[in-house]
Amino acid sequence: MAKLYFDNPQGIILIDGVKCNDSIAFVDGNFCLQYAPYDDSYLPIILAVDGKCKVRDDVIFIRHGKDYIVRFCPTKKSCDCQNQIYIQKVLEPQGATAHCLTCHIEDDCKISVETQNELISLTTPCKVADVKFSCIPITGGQLLSILADLENGKKYMGVLHYKDDYTLLLDICCDEIIAEEDGLRVCDHLCDTLNRKCVRKLSFCGDCFAEQSRHFENHCRHYYIDEILPYALIESVCYGDDERAEDCLCSSLKNCDLKDIFGDFIGICDCLEYKPFEIPLLYSDCNGLYTKTFKFEVNLGKIQKIKLTQI
Repeated sequence: MAKLYFDNPQGIILIDGVKCNDSIAFVDGNFCLQYAPYDDSYLPIILAVDGKCKVRDDVIFIRHGKDYIVRFCPTKKSCDCQNQIYIQKVLEPQGATAHCLTCHIEDDCKISVETQNELISLTTPCKVADVKFSCIPITGGQLLSILADLENGKKYMGVLHYKDDYTLLLDICCDEIIAEEDGLRVCDHLCDTLNRKCVRKLSFCGDCFAEQSRHFENHCRHYYIDEILPYALIESVCYGDDERAEDCLCSSLKNCDLKDIFGDFIGICDCLEYKPFEIPLLYSDCNGLYTKTFKFEVNLGKIQKIKLTQI
């Protein structure tokens, strides 16, 4: 026996020829669904389901455990809605508010979570390949967790608190998310010279997730040629990897404030001509973008001097 959820269909629904009066219907593995919209500018639907999850232009069926979730998308003659909604899951906690999660593609990709009266939308950088939706009852409401695998290989996580409305507690996209007893371990693989991984520890503090610690891991540590060291230093300053930045410097520079030397730069300006031991950094102010070029003196695997050569 499977359960069908009807999402505000705005029409008459028949299962095996019998009219459905509620928003939920129970069916056997094989059944015939008919939908006659009140608005004749929409197309009617007749669909036979043989016990396997079926997708059609007009209706999307998503298997959820032993149940089906049915989202009606009657296709207007001038519009194709098939790609707008592609994953849907429903949570019905015992004795608590039910929630419906839907993955959309409109102008951008988004995940919406809704009850009968409330709605919140979360934007993802690309289409969701798979998603897990769970709920934990807590004092003063519910804690909803959304963990999605994205098509670009990254992970998305959203955490919501629900009482009378939704409050967003966490909204992150990263390479790895690991749940631990005392919080979340969040990892980002940095596409930088040293092939580092930034590892953050996030803990739930009652009304938000706070960063408790941050460190950097580099599993391919080796000696780099001297020309690479200035880039390793700049990237370390940019990411806040103070330990690795200090490791690039000679003893006389270790106590220098690198933020005073480089200022608030946006990044490395890599569109200019490459010159060994010179790096142009990109800055922004009220007049727009500009660059400053720094020259580095490197010896014995350490940076000996840093000099501003051009503005």
